[in-house]
Amino acid sequence: MKVCFVYSNRSEYSILLPYIQYFKKKSEVINLKEKIKKIEQDKNLSKIYDLCFKNFLINNYNYICILGDRREMSFVALAALHTNTKIVHIAAGEFAQGIPTIDQYIRPTISLLSKFQICFSNNAKKEVEKLFKGVSYLKSKSYVFGNPVFSGMNIKKIERAIKENYELVLIHPQSLSREQTKNDLKNLKNKIRNKKTIFIIGNKDKNYDLIETFYKKLKNNINYTFIESLPKKEYFGLVKYCDKFYTNSSSISEIEFINKKCLHKIGLRNKNRFKSNFDNQSPIKLYRLLKNNINY
Repeated sequence: MKVCFVYSNRSEYSILLPYIQYFKKKSEVINLKEKIKKIEQDKNLSKIYDLCFKNFLINNYNYICILGDRREMSFVALAALHTNTKIVHIAAGEFAQGIPTIDQYIRPTISLLSKFQICFSNNAKKEVEKLFKGVSYLKSKSYVFGNPVFSGMNIKKIERAIKENYELVLIHPQSLSREQTKNDLKNLKNKIRNKKTIFIIGNKDKNYDLIETFYKKLKNNINYTFIESLPKKEYFGLVKYCDKFYTNSSSISEIEFINKKCLHKIGLRNKNRFKSNFDNQSPIKLYRLLKNNINY
């Protein structure tokens, strides 16, 4: 069985890593950001299709595993479709009732093209089933396996790295709305204080320039630290011990699981977002599912 995992940013990789590690030598990994220039700025997206089409055709994978809803993944899914390669859509059916995002268009599109839909909650599975009911000649094959993001680590044993009290900030741009990105930054400005605060740089998608300009005005404050990225375990450690975490990140379930009291949601991006189940056995379940259905 040959399986290929495709991703384009660090948050996708963080969730996919337990699957990749479990599949080990039986899988290949493609990091689109390393291969396509300016991908986060929505440039050269057509090259994703060309790259993946050639790769899938040459390697003849049994499955292509795609996570979530980023715009890059739609081109990967189309390449898989046109090379007759089965798609496994991981984190299918996720939904938030807040402002419209490009996610809400991309995620169901990938699900409809996929052979299997792997959901992180029962609510997400229900959304997938509703989606397929609208297309009479397609049937969903959805499973609730849970999010394996905490696989291989014990959150309780993560020690505090920073002795003094601190707050966290992680803000992503709203790629479909420049105005909403501005509103999120106004909201954040009213919340942050003149105390030790760690700013984790978010996705550099469309409208990130607004966040970059906002941060430049803060960098002279000696209480503020800006981090480009950090390993998953270190990130979870910062979340575990922070006093407050101001964010519009979609990883709300992870934050609530680690330190529910710290969470302060910014903007409407996460309004009524589904809560994920967490399951360290998810990679094993996925492997068995794919192995048992390789000839179908």
